[in-house]
Amino acid sequence: MRESVVFYRSFAEAIKALPKEEQLKALWAVINYGLDGVIPEEHGVHTAIFLMAKPQIDANNKRYQNGTKGGRPVTKDKPNDNQDETKPKANDNQEITKEEPNQNQDKTKAEPKEKDNVKEKEKVKVKDNDNSVVRFTAPTKQDVMDYCQEKGYTDVDVERFMNYYTSNGWMVGKNKMKDWKAAMRNWARKDMAAKPNNTNGNRFCNFEQRNYDYDALEKNLLRKGSG
Repeated sequence: MRESVVFYRSFAEAIKALPKEEQLKALWAVINYGLDGVIPEEHGVHTAIFLMAKPQIDANNKRYQNGTKGGRPVTKDKPNDNQDETKPKANDNQEITKEEPNQNQDKTKAEPKEKDNVKEKEKVKVKDNDNSVVRFTAPTKQDVMDYCQEKGYTDVDVERFMNYYTSNGWMVGKNKMKDWKAAMRNWARKDMAAKPNNTNGNRFCNFEQRNYDYDALEKNLLRKGSG
């Protein structure tokens, strides 16, 4: 017989899932077995709950019984009473041999102290926060189109720009590209300079410079004025 029984939440949740008429039977089946070791005689749905709870109740009762007996005796590392304890004797003629490290064994380095670790982390932080190191990120086609629209580069072939630098790994000469916007500005200048309609003549309203005989025009105007 016991004065108490451990009732787990899992028991309660399982009993709660039973029909109302079976809940009370399951509850008393668990309590009676836990306190007095009585196994229910009547079989039904509540028996399943009892069988579920029984192994845990048995384990708890076994621990309880071991506790009432004072627990497991402490094992002492002493020699058998029938055996004399043999103490090692040092040989006077033998020098103490010191253990040498194995030559094939790597020397174990002392682990860094906590302060050293903190300093190392601070160095890494400073290095990561250094703004002098700019990591290049290749733009998307939409990025390039938006930048061209912002700069007014309406005639630049964005597709050709993307294909060219994607194929060469975004390299400028032998160096890795650092600023794709600068590369686009150079590309736009070369594109505009290469167009056939781009002349160095009269730039007013983008009209082409025409060749006129100004002396003949002047004489013609004077003739009309005197007539």
